[in-house]
Amino acid sequence: MNEFPRPLHAQLLTASDLAGKEAAPASAQVRTRDLKTWNFDAELQSLQEAYDASGSPITVNFRTLVPLGSGVDRATHLFHSYPAKLLLNIPLFFINCTKYSSPNDVVYDPFSGSGTVLVEALLAGRRAMGADANPLARLIAKAKTTHIASDLIAAALDKVLSEVDTRRQAPFTTTIKKDMWFSENIAVSLGALLYSIRSNTTGAVLEFLEACFSACVKRVSVSDPRLSVPVRLKGKALEKHVLGSPGLIEHFTKVVGANCARLSKMPEGCTTDVYTDARQRHQDGEVKADLIITSPPYAGAQKYIRASSLSIGWLGMAPANQLRELEKHNIGREHFYKSDYSSESASVVSSAEGVLAEIKAVNSLRAHIANTYLREMDDAAEGIVSRLRQNGHLVLVVGDNMICGHNFATSQFVKDIFSRKGLTTTLELVDDIRSRGLMTKRNKTAGTIEREHVIVFQKR
Repeated sequence: MNEFPRPLHAQLLTASDLAGKEAAPASAQVRTRDLKTWNFDAELQSLQEAYDASGSPITVNFRTLVPLGSGVDRATHLFHSYPAKLLLNIPLFFINCTKYSSPNDVVYDPFSGSGTVLVEALLAGRRAMGADANPLARLIAKAKTTHIASDLIAAALDKVLSEVDTRRQAPFTTTIKKDMWFSENIAVSLGALLYSIRSNTTGAVLEFLEACFSACVKRVSVSDPRLSVPVRLKGKALEKHVLGSPGLIEHFTKVVGANCARLSKMPEGCTTDVYTDARQRHQDGEVKADLIITSPPYAGAQKYIRASSLSIGWLGMAPANQLRELEKHNIGREHFYKSDYSSESASVVSSAEGVLAEIKAVNSLRAHIANTYLREMDDAAEGIVSRLRQNGHLVLVVGDNMICGHNFATSQFVKDIFSRKGLTTTLELVDDIRSRGLMTKRNKTAGTIEREHVIVFQKR
């Protein structure tokens, strides 16, 4: 029997009503921010002169340089709570410097995550390309950057909700223990909703609604909402969370309405190409990027696959339904068998050999994680540089962190990698991190990333 009878559905706002309601509050201010013509040429010139004079990284505060408040609801940036997003102020600044790009130029992010750089590129009138090994990130990025008319979303939502029937369930994959994270009623509701989404929509609308579905999954689970990776709530915290959790259909409807309003702020006709891996080389006939902006993963710093595991489980995105198989495609992964690091090879970055030896003396697994990261970043750099046109620029956002009590100078090591690929450093900035999004301290072998280096290269 259908557990979502029409009387309940009738009590909810229609999709079109909800989209209008969500778009109304403070829309004038938000739209001004979305449509404002930014230009940071004077600020860039000042920073460039300071760097040329000193030859050392220049301290900068991008939150002051680009006056957008923390957590601003700008276009589709708040579409989904994907972890460790790049501070949007950084790509907004560089994309809107005429030295680096012009309208209709191609902006590429080879580690695009949920699409922060891609959104800012499209808002600035550029074309956008991205890549990410996490299929959930690719889904979200596509949904955030593909314009769909609001009336099409409203009609699709009405159709999906009218067809929800608990007798028809989308199959659940075995990547996670469903019963550990979802009550029986919620699991049934999720399965029925996903079945209806996939049965009644296709193409960009399907991607949009699946991304909205993903945005609801963790909220209706018993996972601690304060943490990016799933950690089950216990005791009174669990009781309070369950009592305060919204109904799935009501929550999904609100998420779709809010995201529909956000998507309406993106340029009409916009879309992006999102590849599966930064290591893919440029192919003949493919367009090259005029500007690349990216923040690569860190060595064991953020468990992106584990953080996405609840949605990946529902959407069936892991090869052979195994998270470990999906993790193998991700740079910076942590899980290895002992046989993988019984005999460690030399580092591809000679400047890292000393610290790798010190880390290995404390923890051979952490040394292998760091060394593998550098090898795979070296491979990724080949693909990235191949996609950058001659005289184009690469903006790299990367920070240093502690491994086993030793400073791992990721920024310098990655800088060395790209320099060996023929790129020239033209500017280097340093910004303090004021967000918990990149906190990496989970145990005695890990530390926190407190500063980010923003390194600008040119392919001369």
